[in-house]
Amino acid sequence: MRKKDLIFYVIFLIILALFLWQWISKGTLINQANQLQQLLGKQKSYVSQLQILSGIGVLGSTHIHADIKIYINGQSIDFSQKKYQVTTSYIHFEDGLGDVIHVHATGMTIGNLLNSVGINLNNGCLVFGGQGYCNDKNKKLKFYVNGKLTNEPNSYIINDLDKYLISYGNENDAEIQKQLDSITNLAPKYSHSVME
Repeated sequence: MRKKDLIFYVIFLIILALFLWQWISKGTLINQANQLQQLLGKQKSYVSQLQILSGIGVLGSTHIHADIKIYINGQSIDFSQKKYQVTTSYIHFEDGLGDVIHVHATGMTIGNLLNSVGINLNNGCLVFGGQGYCNDKNKKLKFYVNGKLTNEPNSYIINDLDKYLISYGNENDAEIQKQLDSITNLAPKYSHSVME
């Protein structure tokens, strides 16, 4: 066999090997893309199931605002700190303000907001900063909606322009009224700007 023919066969075999490698690789890539599509389909299904079970709508299903203050033993929690800002896309504080709740999905509750900023609330106890504040004979956990004492803050669904107060301590009526009066009225400004 001549040297020229040998070079031709070697080049032919290299091209054939490259062609086969590309064909096999393409098949592998197509197979991997199909598997990825199946996984994404399952993930969408799981997200949909979680939304049904939780009662929370899809992101963007609403855009409402409410004002809130939380006091522990007479001291308000400052949610304007960076660590409390936009902790989740569904419900959050933003723009360096800690008094206005921004809600971007239907069905969001006060409990969802509290969980998003590291506060756990259950069985008459508020857990914040690693410390529990529980109902006892002297101090009580209280929840007000638009100035009215209400129960079950965890499951209360946030409504546009509501005003919320969560207070733990032994405050008298006058002190509670001062806390209620400290709730801002900024939510209408944000809701109004959304409508424009």
